[in-house]
Amino acid sequence: MLKHILILIIFCFPINVFAEEANYIVINQGSESRCMSALSNDKFCEDDYKGNYYLGTGDCVTIEDDRVNSGHLILRADCLGLHCPLYRFSKYIYVYGKNPDSPEPVLGTVTFLSDGSRINQMIWLHDSKQSFFPLRK
Repeated sequence: MLKHILILIIFCFPINVFAEEANYIVINQGSESRCMSALSNDKFCEDDYKGNYYLGTGDCVTIEDDRVNSGHLILRADCLGLHCPLYRFSKYIYVYGKNPDSPEPVLGTVTFLSDGSRINQMIWLHDSKQSFFPLRK
């Protein structure tokens, strides 16, 4: 009986009665809501994504800024011989295609992750066969 009363109380009273307005968390939609960085209040732009990311083998994956010329960030991964433009899929997810002029068909994805204060890692899936987790130093 107590269980049923508690359930009624929870559903009858709005959650914001128990929380102060300053503590609201806005959950984003889609893929952004599945990333922990989306739950933080930090906002990142494409300038925050560029830089060197290192694999455990000592190889380097670089995100270059070519927005002035091509309008895209560039993924350079010498370990796989890749140099391709990234097309924005969502706030933190970018894709690249088999042809540099188009994101379709998709050859791989890059998802940027944050530690709450800066972008510090990415999840890089290539050709549905390989996945890498390079870290920024």
